[in-house]
Amino acid sequence: MTAPSRRPEHPESPAPHRTAAAPPPAQRPPAPREPRLPQPRQPRRPRAGLPVPAPAVPAAPDVCALGRQFGGWGSDDPEATVCEQAYGQ
Repeated sequence: MTAPSRRPEHPESPAPHRTAAAPPPAQRPPAPREPRLPQPRQPRRPRAGLPVPAPAVPAAPDVCALGRQFGGWGSDDPEATVCEQAYGQ
């Protein structure tokens, strides 16, 4: 058999004083997001290979030789004589 449950020793004492439930903490608005910066563009690679550089230009073409070859000058023509005196070639 079980014994009867105990009664409080001071039945006339009021119930323990409880404070009202604390209000829930105020919710903060979410922190503002950092603005998204555009990603830096990667330099584009040329689709074709790099162009081949042009061959080097000769230092100084022989102007008098060009006149004899394409101008039809003879070696004793006045044009050839003037060219030799002017350019020394």
